[in-house]
Amino acid sequence: MEANSQNDSAKICWFCKKGRHDECMKKIPVDAMSDGPHDCTFDTKLVDCQCMH
Repeated sequence: MEANSQNDSAKICWFCKKGRHDECMKKIPVDAMSDGPHDCTFDTKLVDCQCMH
């Protein structure tokens, strides 16, 4: 159960987690790291912020 709540919180943007709902990102980048030797963001996906504000 604990892993589930952690997954749910990953779908809420940083601003909403801090209570700053008026600054909600609307879209959250996920999977920003690739398997390569450098920080590569070509594989970044965007998901909707799941906060219920």
